[in-house]
Amino acid sequence: MGVEQYRSLFVSESEEHLQNINAALLELEKDANNAEILNTIFRSAHTLKGMSATMGFEGMTRLTHKMEDVLDVFRGQKVSVTSEVVDIMFRCMDMLELLLEEIKTEKDLHLDVNQIVMHLESIIPSVGSQQFSGREVQPIALTAMERKNLEQVSTDTRQRICTVQVSLAADCQLKAARVFMIVNKLTSLGEVVKTQPSIEDLELGRFGLSFLLLFLSKATALEIRQNILQVLEVEKVEVKTVAKLSDMPEEAAPEPRHIPQPEAGKEAGRPQTAESAPVLGVKRIQSIRVTTARLDKLMNLVGELVIVKIRLMQMALTQRDQGLNELFTNIDRLTSELQDEVMQARLIPIAQVFDRFPRMVRDLARSEQKQVNLEIRGGEIELDRTVLDEIADPLVHLLRNSVDHGIEWPQVRKTAGKNPVGTIRLSAQRERTFVKVEVADDGKGIDPALMRQVAVNKGFMTEEAVTKLSDREVLDMILLPGFSSSATITDTSGRGVGMDVVKSKIESLGGSLMFNSELGKGSAFDLRLPLTVAIIRAMLVKVGSEIYAIPIANIAETVKIALPRVKRIEKCEVINLRNEVLPLIRLERLLSIKLTSESTGTDLSVVVVESSSRRAGLVVDEVLGQQEVVIKTVGTLIKSIKGFAGATILGDGRVALILDVATLVS
Repeated sequence: MGVEQYRSLFVSESEEHLQNINAALLELEKDANNAEILNTIFRSAHTLKGMSATMGFEGMTRLTHKMEDVLDVFRGQKVSVTSEVVDIMFRCMDMLELLLEEIKTEKDLHLDVNQIVMHLESIIPSVGSQQFSGREVQPIALTAMERKNLEQVSTDTRQRICTVQVSLAADCQLKAARVFMIVNKLTSLGEVVKTQPSIEDLELGRFGLSFLLLFLSKATALEIRQNILQVLEVEKVEVKTVAKLSDMPEEAAPEPRHIPQPEAGKEAGRPQTAESAPVLGVKRIQSIRVTTARLDKLMNLVGELVIVKIRLMQMALTQRDQGLNELFTNIDRLTSELQDEVMQARLIPIAQVFDRFPRMVRDLARSEQKQVNLEIRGGEIELDRTVLDEIADPLVHLLRNSVDHGIEWPQVRKTAGKNPVGTIRLSAQRERTFVKVEVADDGKGIDPALMRQVAVNKGFMTEEAVTKLSDREVLDMILLPGFSSSATITDTSGRGVGMDVVKSKIESLGGSLMFNSELGKGSAFDLRLPLTVAIIRAMLVKVGSEIYAIPIANIAETVKIALPRVKRIEKCEVINLRNEVLPLIRLERLLSIKLTSESTGTDLSVVVVESSSRRAGLVVDEVLGQQEVVIKTVGTLIKSIKGFAGATILGDGRVALILDVATLVS
């Protein structure tokens, strides 16, 4: 079986290890003497090295090998872990991620790891030679099995067996690199059978200035010596032919692994067959990896099943057949359980997205000479994979804005009596049928006076018009396309692209964006996200002869309003609902629907909806009730019309449009 069949497994496991190393490096920067963090990084780097070497990915193998050298220096406390050293390690991580992307896409990105390797080598001090310089090279010892095999190979291939002792210059800086080059030279002439110290110690530089190799080759001693002397910083080479392998020291063979046997008397007389013999190290498979494409297909099939279930429900209600009702009840229960299981299979901890941001915030804060502490909470909260994929970019915008616009420079915070280290909080929590994600900071907040000035200077409003706005209305202007308070354009902000994109993206998922800001104390942005965007619960309403679906997540309540309670303010119909002035939207006018004679009456059916910080009452003819609906994408023509988020198929086969509340109330 070729290694190509394991490519996807390698990629997924490597992504996990890289994420673990990134997170651990951030912790290491804060707690440089924490041995457990270093061990965690070392284990992941070592696993990556082994995996990439097995798969034959040389660039990744070389980098992770060099990372091990550096981490070993850290663990030996030969080098202090500083921010500058961590920067180099992060650059190495960036290159590893690019190499993994190259492996994943199978596209040659022409990546060169030499420069990163040089940066890593610059961390490794030259004191390693001094530590081991006093140690004499011990002779190479062979086990009885190794001696027997070597004698056989030597006889069959007519190659000579020799020992090669190499001594490096006293000022050699890169011992491990020189060993690598020497072994490469010898490999072109024959086979390196064994080394003293071990090859692992040689790779990590854990030796003095000399080491010994047992070499099998047809080359002469002079050829071997000349090849090795071509390597820089090699001071001396001694080649000796081994006349008798029996003269070499003998190494004890490793003890055989003890295999526990069944206790006497148990299962007496039963022969040990393949089925009954004890199997060591074999565990039951507790989980398997499933591609997202397969989960998507499964979700689509469940969606179709839900549509069939709704149609069956309509038939059961119409025919009033007891047997059919019982059958429908069972199908309804089984379908709901299946739907729940598939939904659970698609749920992923939001930490999958959150864990990407500490590194981003750290790098951005350093580039802007700010001190920022990112607090993450609620990473265990789960969201549908589709929703999770879509919220990464909006969160990037919000976090970058917090660092750039929100958090002040340390000296400014000190002057204001604040901690010079700013805090950004990224949190998630479950609330009813949605998840609330908050990005909050303790920075300077948004200045309404500055917003008014920007609105006038950039031509959004006249000076007279902007003075009539409340502070809340002025703050809402940051959600307008092209609105930015940055005086200059940087890599972080100032182009007027960001908050409007965040708002549009969240609302396209059926969620909402709300924010609050207090001058001098900071800002908080709340994202309300649906658990899934595939199957939602909706309220079916009738307008004229048409049926529409309104997502339950956007509905506050439904009320009956007497016609005399409807008032007008500047050509807009409003009602007073519990001391709140609520604007009314008549859907038949908005959607150009011709009312039937049955649609007239003395009372209005109003569905109170909300999105972001806005509320409105949708006037409908009849509220039909709640129902699960499967969201279907609509064509380009309908998608371009304001007010629709998609479509669904009803139980009688009719298509009902799903209303986009965010665009209706904006």
